[in-house]
Amino acid sequence: MSRTRAPRNALKLKWDRSLGLALFSAVALLAILGVVFAVALGTREITKNASALHDADETLRASTVVRAQLALAAHTMAVDLEFGTNSSGPRASSLSEATGAIADMRTGLGLLAGSGHLDDELAASAESFIEQSRYVIAGLQENRLEADTLPMLDQSFRQLSDSLVVVREGIALEVEQSDAWLGRIGDFSRFLVAFLIPLAVILVYRELLKRQQRQADLETRLDAARQLNDAREEFVANASHELRTPLTSIIGLSTLLAENPIIVADESASDLLSIIIGQSDDLARMVEDLLTTARLDSGALHFAFEDIDIREAITETIEPHILSGEVLSVACESGMVRADRLRLRQLIRNLLSNARKYGGPGIRIEGRTEGRTYVCSVIDDGPGVPVELEDRLFERFIHQGHQTATKESVGLGLSIVHALTQGMGGSISYRRLDGETHFEIRVPLSDGLTRNGDLGRSAQQAA
Repeated sequence: MSRTRAPRNALKLKWDRSLGLALFSAVALLAILGVVFAVALGTREITKNASALHDADETLRASTVVRAQLALAAHTMAVDLEFGTNSSGPRASSLSEATGAIADMRTGLGLLAGSGHLDDELAASAESFIEQSRYVIAGLQENRLEADTLPMLDQSFRQLSDSLVVVREGIALEVEQSDAWLGRIGDFSRFLVAFLIPLAVILVYRELLKRQQRQADLETRLDAARQLNDAREEFVANASHELRTPLTSIIGLSTLLAENPIIVADESASDLLSIIIGQSDDLARMVEDLLTTARLDSGALHFAFEDIDIREAITETIEPHILSGEVLSVACESGMVRADRLRLRQLIRNLLSNARKYGGPGIRIEGRTEGRTYVCSVIDDGPGVPVELEDRLFERFIHQGHQTATKESVGLGLSIVHALTQGMGGSISYRRLDGETHFEIRVPLSDGLTRNGDLGRSAQQAA
């Protein structure tokens, strides 16, 4: 139970660590975004309030200018009336300054209204002061001034000034609050920077250490796997070599015995000898397949190309099968192909072995030229390959359900045929035709001349 729970716990721990890191990153990102948003909002609020404070100051300044210029104009008019002087020029200039200042007041009041700082009291005081100022200006322009005009103007000015001071104090308070709030955000930002940066450095450092450890583990495993693969290949090569030496002797001696008239005359001995030859040939083929696979995996399989009479190569290949008593039908055109003789015989031998184990009793070999290729077909009248295995037919160790599809063999025959055929510039295919199984290999013809002729003979006749 502990063995089954350990991987789950490790997976859960790894998942929890990944989830925690993701959540921490998300929270940190949200915090940073919140701080940035808060700073932007606070800065915008301070800017807005500072602008409103400036507008209030400008409105107060303009109202002060109006009051001062009107007082100056009234004083010069009084002097002119008392002493008979003429100050119409300076008085006109003062009235012009007052009129311009009233326009500045209206502009400032409009800006305060836009920023939301113009309350009803300030609006009423400003309107009353402007009306009084315009009344005074009109009187001064007509050289008349009532006695209570200036006191009423002073009273309106004081009311307006008081209202503007209240608004200024409110705006200044808002600026102070916004600045304090922005200061707290700044403190929080500095805390985040002081906390998150070291934490992020620690987490990144730990993650780098873990990755380095995993990389070291992977390199160790890869090196171990490479050493194991080298040892396996060396073992397969040595074992194949050690097995092939006695097998060659057994097959050679069995072939000599099969030609002995005494053995041939004894039916029982002849049958036993056929079994020996057949089993020895199967074992030699399996050993050769293992060695070929090891060379394919290591990239050490090389081909010695030469011009080969393929009909002659087929005859040499089927000879052990004939000696073991098998009945084979051969109908091949003669043709010179460019291939490796040993590998060509090996792939034909594998196809024959496959047909003998999984096909029907009727096995034949056909060969013909098609363009610049030679097509060799190994045909049997067996049930063929299950449909679910056709796509994986030339893979290693294929399975049918829970049963190995390559029983009584090492499961490498067809995969080796596929690899060898491609290595010699050819191809292999499988098809069902008229209730028969056809394995077709195609190899390129040599540059030499080919001679077409039919070889039609049974295996026993060839013997």
